[in-house]
Amino acid sequence: MQRRRFLMFAPLAGATLLGGCVAREQTIRVAYHPWIGYETLMLASQFDWLPPTVSLSRLGSASLSLDALQRGEVDAVAQTLDEVIRARRGGLDLVVVMVFNVSSGGDALLVDEGIDSLDDLAGKRIGVERTGVGELLLERVLDRAGLGWDDVTIVDRSANQHLSAWQDGEVDVVVTYEPIASRLRAAGAKRLIDSRDFPDLIFDVLAVRRDRLDGVNRVLTDVIRAHFRGLHHLRTNRQDSLYRIADAQQIDEQAVTRSIAGVLLPRLEANRGYLTPDSRLFDAIRALYPRLSNGGEPPSIAAIEDWVSADYLPREERL
Repeated sequence: MQRRRFLMFAPLAGATLLGGCVAREQTIRVAYHPWIGYETLMLASQFDWLPPTVSLSRLGSASLSLDALQRGEVDAVAQTLDEVIRARRGGLDLVVVMVFNVSSGGDALLVDEGIDSLDDLAGKRIGVERTGVGELLLERVLDRAGLGWDDVTIVDRSANQHLSAWQDGEVDVVVTYEPIASRLRAAGAKRLIDSRDFPDLIFDVLAVRRDRLDGVNRVLTDVIRAHFRGLHHLRTNRQDSLYRIADAQQIDEQAVTRSIAGVLLPRLEANRGYLTPDSRLFDAIRALYPRLSNGGEPPSIAAIEDWVSADYLPREERL
């Protein structure tokens, strides 16, 4: 009789357990744009390394990704650190949970014939995404050249408009990143200066809305784990990775190779170091903040600890 009672209630118990699993299932929506540091997400998607509850939105530019985040259409976004700081200052409470890469040549200033030095930038029309990392790089370039914003003409164009602005003769200079930089080079532009000249300036990170963290914490770790799996594939199956990234970005494999050479791609343990105090990431936040807040006082280390969290990193890389 007891066994019969168990059999009678077993389906119901199973349904209850299954229902509990479904109830606890977490979904997360992540926006990113074409950039070599983020293509690990594309690789993870192609190899089905992401849980089915993860939704990736591949958008045309950093600005479009941030707009989607602000409208609540996505929960997390791949962005540069300066863009995260700007968003926070605009009232969007974001938490940095992973470092994708540190730019080391991947962001660049490309110029037309006849522009051979920084002095030649005076009076030129410069295409740049004003709300993106290009503005930050351009500011440093102008400082080095001894020029101010009034000494050049700024043509505000999102990254996905940089090539057409060049081809249409709207600009003499473009501040951009790969893969657009390679397309501009193919169209006749030449590289004048890049992020190798400004180390530890441009970090690409994964940032999550704080109000969504509790609802996505477990699946967020799955996303980060899939990124590291994609990074491992990039390191160990280079030719396959080059082919897939070239196809996704619609550039040749040589351009992808140049893109990879322009970034540092930290693994899990390096990420743990970045997401703790006394790291180069914390130093970068404190250095960037006054420039992005018209001279505002940089936040304390204790305040930055609230902006950054290593809690969602996996315990180990599962390959």
